[in-house]
Amino acid sequence: MTIAPGGPRHRVGSVYLETAQLVQELCDLLGSKLVASVAGVKDPGQVRKWARGELEPTQPAQQRLRFAYDILHEIEAAEGRRVAQAWAISVNPRLDYGTPLKAIREERFQETAAAAKALMEDAWDG
Repeated sequence: MTIAPGGPRHRVGSVYLETAQLVQELCDLLGSKLVASVAGVKDPGQVRKWARGELEPTQPAQQRLRFAYDILHEIEAAEGRRVAQAWAISVNPRLDYGTPLKAIREERFQETAAAAKALMEDAWDG
């Protein structure tokens, strides 16, 4: 399995989803507070409006959300939902002891993709 810096490859990636559906799926996985954090906004209520299609996130926020969706769904497909959820909020030595969600918020996409790849490779090697 390969995760390229541009994002993981799988049949239904974030590019095929309307923004509202993408945000709703991320909220189902992480909750609106964590989705707000990764998007770079303070108000989880704004995220819920995105999920209902009442508002659109900014372009940079959409980029972060789509990247988070792709990475987390790749991990979920390989390792399960609980692993994807735990990985997203766990301190990660590959990310300077920050969390993957913080790294995504900071747009450190290549580092985050490498950390996700390492997680999945470690699981296969273990």
